[in-house]
Amino acid sequence: MKKLMMVSALLLMAGLAQAQNVTVDADKKLNTDFSKYKTYAWTSQVDSKLDEGYYFLNDLVLKDRIRNAVRFAMDGRGYKFSRQSPDLLVNFRVFEKPTTIKGYTGYGTTYFGTNEVREPEDQTTFNVKAGSLILNLVDTKTGRVVWRGLASGLTNDNGFDRQENKIKQAVNLIFDKFGYRADQYSSR
Repeated sequence: MKKLMMVSALLLMAGLAQAQNVTVDADKKLNTDFSKYKTYAWTSQVDSKLDEGYYFLNDLVLKDRIRNAVRFAMDGRGYKFSRQSPDLLVNFRVFEKPTTIKGYTGYGTTYFGTNEVREPEDQTTFNVKAGSLILNLVDTKTGRVVWRGLASGLTNDNGFDRQENKIKQAVNLIFDKFGYRADQYSSR
């Protein structure tokens, strides 16, 4: 019995240690009325296509796991999937290698600062670690990112941790920072 309790305690501690190496952050566009968002759809990049680019992890099974975890989180908050006229587009990227992304203070009209007209003082950079997942929610009417979540530390000895439970955990931690519901708006 003592051995069983000791093994259980060690497994629990190992699980907690593993959970603690994932760090999460989120940000939202100021003055956004989240009560107007009720539906969502995937961007074309998320919809079963490989990501082009040196820094992105190209793995369709992993993408499907992330998409399922995000779908569960969105549906659980009362959002409805709608290909016809969604209020929000969901985009995510998985970074296999560390990189720096150029962006802007406040959110712009496109992902990662391309094709935007901004003033030089608005520009900033974001350091993204290997094993990071960035999730963007985009207002379809304005084309602006209204909420962004980031989970980093999704690595193990073999690179990016593709375990389904680790992916679900990371997405859940990201959405813990998202305090809005489509079926019952709550402010955060």
